[in-house]
Amino acid sequence: MSADGDQGRGVVPTELAGLDGEADFGETAQTLYATDASIYRVEPAGVVWPASATDVQRTLRFARDAGTSVVARGAGSSLTGNAVGEGIVLDCSRHFDEIVSIDPEAQTVTVQPGVVLAELNDTLAEHGLYFPPDPSTSTTCTVGGMVANDAAGPHSVRHGTTRDNVNQVECLLPDGTAGTFERVDGERLDAELARDDRVGDLYRTVVDLAGEHADEIDHRYPDVDRNSSGYDLESCVASDGSWVDLSNLLVGSEGTLGIVTEVTLELTERPETRAAALIFYDDVRGAADAVTDALTADPSAVELVDDAVLEHAREAWGIDLVPAAAGAALLVEVECDASEQDRRLDEVVVAGRTETTVAVERAVADEKQDRLWRVRKASNPLLNRRPDDEQALSFVEDAAIPPEKLPAYLDRVADILADHGLDASVFGHAGQGVLHVKPFLDLKNEADRERLQSVSDAVHDVVLDVGGAVSGEHGDGRLRSEYLPEMYGETLYEAFKTIKRTVDPEDVCNPTKVVPDSTGELAHVAEALRYDDYDPQDVETMLDFDDEHGFGSLVEQCNGCSKCRTAEGGVMCPSYRATGEEVTSTRGRANALRDAIDGELGEDALTSDWFQEEVLDLCLSCKACETECPTGVDMAKLKTEAKHQKHEEDGVPLSARLFGNVRTLNRVGSALAPVANQLVEFGLGRVVAEKTLGIDRRRSLPEFASESLLDRVAARDAKPTAGDRGTVVLYPDCYTTYNHPAVGMAVVRVLEELGYAVDIQDVNCCGRPALSQGMVETAQADAAENIETLRERAEDVPVLSLEPSCASALEEYDDLVADPAPVSDTADTVAGFLFDEVVTGDLSLSEEADRSVAYHSHCHATARGRDHAPVGLLRQVGYDVTPVDATCCGMAGAFGYETDHYELSMDLGTNLAAKLDEVDADVVAASGASCSQQLSDCDVETRHPMELLAEVVA
Repeated sequence: MSADGDQGRGVVPTELAGLDGEADFGETAQTLYATDASIYRVEPAGVVWPASATDVQRTLRFARDAGTSVVARGAGSSLTGNAVGEGIVLDCSRHFDEIVSIDPEAQTVTVQPGVVLAELNDTLAEHGLYFPPDPSTSTTCTVGGMVANDAAGPHSVRHGTTRDNVNQVECLLPDGTAGTFERVDGERLDAELARDDRVGDLYRTVVDLAGEHADEIDHRYPDVDRNSSGYDLESCVASDGSWVDLSNLLVGSEGTLGIVTEVTLELTERPETRAAALIFYDDVRGAADAVTDALTADPSAVELVDDAVLEHAREAWGIDLVPAAAGAALLVEVECDASEQDRRLDEVVVAGRTETTVAVERAVADEKQDRLWRVRKASNPLLNRRPDDEQALSFVEDAAIPPEKLPAYLDRVADILADHGLDASVFGHAGQGVLHVKPFLDLKNEADRERLQSVSDAVHDVVLDVGGAVSGEHGDGRLRSEYLPEMYGETLYEAFKTIKRTVDPEDVCNPTKVVPDSTGELAHVAEALRYDDYDPQDVETMLDFDDEHGFGSLVEQCNGCSKCRTAEGGVMCPSYRATGEEVTSTRGRANALRDAIDGELGEDALTSDWFQEEVLDLCLSCKACETECPTGVDMAKLKTEAKHQKHEEDGVPLSARLFGNVRTLNRVGSALAPVANQLVEFGLGRVVAEKTLGIDRRRSLPEFASESLLDRVAARDAKPTAGDRGTVVLYPDCYTTYNHPAVGMAVVRVLEELGYAVDIQDVNCCGRPALSQGMVETAQADAAENIETLRERAEDVPVLSLEPSCASALEEYDDLVADPAPVSDTADTVAGFLFDEVVTGDLSLSEEADRSVAYHSHCHATARGRDHAPVGLLRQVGYDVTPVDATCCGMAGAFGYETDHYELSMDLGTNLAAKLDEVDADVVAASGASCSQQLSDCDVETRHPMELLAEVVA
């Protein structure tokens, strides 16, 4: 299909028309769902988003009749490739996500498979309960995916895996037969065994196999706490045959035996308190040696990190509690009553201390515990943010080893890696012997693809030799299924195949995973890799991508982990949160970009109308992905470059020229006020603007000030003490200068009152509006002139902006010009500068305010780690500030003004307004002009934080 052709939903089969949910068999959907968080790529036939069990049943029926298959999928966050396949991907996360019922007394909850774990636990919190398995993807992973893969997480030491916390599973078998699977005995068991359908067939087969192969099961299943390999014949039938629990079989079966439609989970009371100790050792082996003793303290978690992670925590994050001599550490946590925290930590330290212990950090207070856990969590940014073709890959990282054998296992794995000339990082769930060993490989390189297979074979031989399980959490999928015959032996492997053939002789459900399909095909480690036959075009860019090793390399940084699908917490990804559509997530756009530059989507796909509109258009360029994406995929930068490429071919549209030159527009509007303001409010003028420029007539427009900030500053008398603390350059942004000069004057008063001389120059636009429109040359010209204007002053003093987006634009001048220093080096927000002055002790503020404030931070401030500064300053002077956890306001510069974006923009704005209203504060503060404009359209009056500061300070 050509890039200019129909990239829409394709031809949806008649049998799937009229679903409660939706179906999409178009090329874009096939691209978006060809990958998950694994190293694999398999293009599906189409995608179905079911909204009911009936939808699932119809999809299974169609797949059987059409001779294709169904692959169930949640967030697509698993690492083994068990959520990709050639048939129909059944994405349960969009609609099939209801919490059906909660029984606090019985401590159970019943949910549909698309419910996200973090959202479930938020709902359960009011009952003092939670579902304890806690994989690192808890903000995005779905319960259905957890059931499929028997997910666990760090606290499985105490609370077990998903299988240990499932009460009942409702499932549709591949032929559409519905079954409710739980522990049954007596007459109920007899009734199930007597059923004349696939459910009865499954019961009879499993009972027969468990009885026939009892000795082999006892001998072959590894003695480890976490085993998500193969089918669980070990725990689904009582040794005396008195009961059967096929929910244990379905959990961890990776959707190969049927599709889960509902699951009842067993819940746990939230612990009263936790306490933690970070015990440092000479090296990784010393830490591994200490694990079995640490387990005697009855911990809730025992996590290991290596020297690379510790160094990253110490050097990159400035966590000073990490001693220089430490080569590894164990993070040991306990759950206990508040009165027992110190005693329990004493037990932990005594149990975990060895002769190789370097130091110990104890934590009782929540803040200190968060710091210790942050050291453990340093592993992801360390490994995922290497801007290089070599990446830390997940292919030998999930084995479960008996903890007492971890030291020997690590020694042998180190030898294998050395033989192959590879580096790796080691961290993970040491308490249950599940260590994430992640070698660095470039799978675009044929030699490294060969090393992938060789290392995988060698490491898994060691796993089996020490009595481990090849998968401790994520299942087998494409990554480990080929090792199951060796792990379980021929007899049990044949039993697994018998189970599969009993319920799925037509190979409908996720074929070739766990066992071969009816043709004998089985998934293999080094087949269907994401970068097989990958040959991307070299994109010549106008922006500088040297730090990212090129446009394509930045696209390829996306590993598919699903972090951009979070519904709460952080900012990323606002358009996904509003629509729930994969194409609007950072991962979705990255997948489409990768296929575009590889030619999978046709010639010149990147600059085609459909790609620009369907894939890139709803990106708000909030910049959150630059920091919140674990791999640092800066989609705003990629979008800017892609839009520039489009303009190179087709020219710059009039609307883009208008929005990209907003400083000129505002300057002219200010000079012509109040006539310009009347035109802005004139009904016919709004209609014309909508027809010609795409500015939605429902959107209110900012009013122009008749006297600009530059004029007001020039006419004032500076405070006599201004300059006692030195000088700052105040960057006069487009909106403060020409639309909201009163806010700018409030800042000038604050700075002068605090002793700073304020220098304001008549500068060009920062370049952010032009970049948002793909007008890179315009932004380059603005940047060059601003640097020339400010260079001399910026050598000695900071360049401060009220607008966080302007501050971030100044910092990004190295993408536009060869020598952006010193402007980009000294750029900051006013709030960021003042808060740093307070923190260092150079500035003190007195508490005088007594009002409560609900605060919304600008996306760019959050992305650059500056969202704390306005909050901190206002608290310093006495305000009671509550930051609101919300994504982008939805305005995003010009985005919210455009007719095509208005509905999505207002959805985001309305959501933000509701969260601000929940705070019930005296005043609402927002640090961006766009945010204030959006909230005004949502009937929320706002103040700039610096205005509130001025009320106290100036």
